Amino acid sequence: MERKQFGKKGIFLTFIAISLIAAFILIFLPSNVSLKKDIPVVKTRVTTINGYVTDLENVYLQKALQSSGTKTVIALINYMQSQNKFLANFEDSFKEVLLNGTIDGQPIEPGIMAGNTYPDWLEKIRTTADNAFTISTNFNATTVNDISVYQTRPWFLTVDANVSFIVYSETASWNKNIVVRSEIDIQNFNDPYYLINTRGLYSNRINKSSVNFDEWDINKTMDHIRHGTYVHFENSKAPSFIMRFTNTSLKSSCCGIESVVNPNEPAIGNKMESYVDYLFFNHTYQNMCTQLYNITEPSFKSEFPHFKLDFEHLVLYNLTESGAIRAC
Repeated sequence: MERKQFGKKGIFLTFIAISLIAAFILIFLPSNVSLKKDIPVVKTRVTTINGYVTDLENVYLQKALQSSGTKTVIALINYMQSQNKFLANFEDSFKEVLLNGTIDGQPIEPGIMAGNTYPDWLEKIRTTADNAFTISTNFNATTVNDISVYQTRPWFLTVDANVSFIVYSETASWNKNIVVRSEIDIQNFNDPYYLINTRGLYSNRINKSSVNFDEWDINKTMDHIRHGTYVHFENSKAPSFIMRFTNTSLKSSCCGIESVVNPNEPAIGNKMESYVDYLFFNHTYQNMCTQLYNITEPSFKSEFPHFKLDFEHLVLYNLTESGAIRAC
């Protein structure tokens, strides 16, 4: 009987202990929260924010850099035209306009860069994310750690931005430092060579020729002159697009592009020069008539009577059999 009585007491004590634990859980756990129910909710929330962070890295920051970079190039070209001068350093000027909307500390064309600097775009992203996902994206004062701009392909600028950011919500946070890379197509930008060297009287937009290097002939060359198209030759001695902002006529190892100046333009006329743009504007063959050639093919001579080329380009454009004679 004694053992039986003790067993009943033990069961009673165990029941009391379990009841106390349950009471503590009920007291300290909010009444509207269920652990089992919250687990999938939290997982969904974290997955959603993680997707946003991935898109931020691979889409939003890249597209913003491309947009701001494009506006920066336009602003720089317009500034150069208004000042009628080349830039001293393209990368430094590009960085200042992209980040601050200024050049040499002064505002640059507010109509173009107002709301279009890279920090402006980062703020737009932050505001949109906060409204759409109810999360915070922190781009602080040191967000953009560095900017570099360069070329590895003839028809594109590459812009790299070293960016830091923090994304956080009530469930998780992400602290990132990444390099955002964007490419900007240079086609349809005005060529600074033409604008500055003619004081804005002759503008030429960069458009890539569709002619392959081994397809040039007299007719394609005439179209090339008429439409002011550009070409990249293998082992070209021409400067890149970036180099044209600083009036540099040195050979670009990767990205030289060139057009042919139209002698019928009033700002050009009849000069003793090779009419390949970088050779013409930097007077490489000025008054060196023994190294220049006139094209004597009747239709060509009739339309472009003052046109001249150096021998190297005579070969590149396959004009050696079109009746070329020395300019003197």
